[in-house]
Amino acid sequence: MRRSGIIAPTFIEAEELLRLMSSKEEFVIQGKPFYKGLLRGKDSVLCICGVGKTNAAHGTTLLLEIFGPVIVYVIGVAGAYPSAGLGIGDIVVAEKEIYGDEGLLLESGFMTMNVIGMPLAASGGTRFYNEFPLHVPADLADYGHKGVFVTVSSCTGTLHRGREIEKSFNALCENMEGASVAHICLLNATPAAEIRGISNIIEDRAGKPLDKAAILEAADKVQHFFLDRTLQQAP
Repeated sequence: MRRSGIIAPTFIEAEELLRLMSSKEEFVIQGKPFYKGLLRGKDSVLCICGVGKTNAAHGTTLLLEIFGPVIVYVIGVAGAYPSAGLGIGDIVVAEKEIYGDEGLLLESGFMTMNVIGMPLAASGGTRFYNEFPLHVPADLADYGHKGVFVTVSSCTGTLHRGREIEKSFNALCENMEGASVAHICLLNATPAAEIRGISNIIEDRAGKPLDKAAILEAADKVQHFFLDRTLQQAP
């Protein structure tokens, strides 16, 4: 049976998947929890990788090397950029991921890695700088909310900066893991797909936590979307 791999940053973003997984086995590898079992009859392995780029790269590497999935899905929540026209709970599908803060920051603005001539990866004779491709599942080819995702180290907390990023990259939303998963999967010649639920719209924030109810709503909706629209079509 061909196996699907799933990366989720937190348990909140995978609670329903874990509840529905049958024949479940749990493994803890280098401090990260992995769950192997069946989701809707599909052989699946789920990793709760932790938040951020390093955790995502670590979890994806372990997932690929130990469990050998034929495809990796990133499931989680994201913050929508102000002009994207998205609302809380909307589901978005990535066409590519961009590292949003790898580069050079000058008074005149931010320069990406290609401008300074330093690729982050090379594969098949192609150099990759900030942008990494993602697989769009066939059943989502005509889905409306598809586009560019940006991976950041610090969540954007001002409207001004949010508008800068969305304009620079023509992006829909941001997260803290996706580009790392796409990067590692590219190096391992394994397709990666990313599906997120919108938990907040980027705005001026005063340091307070995001609305937990909105996070839970987005996390629940993206898991059900993944199960109903994507996993059933998995190889």
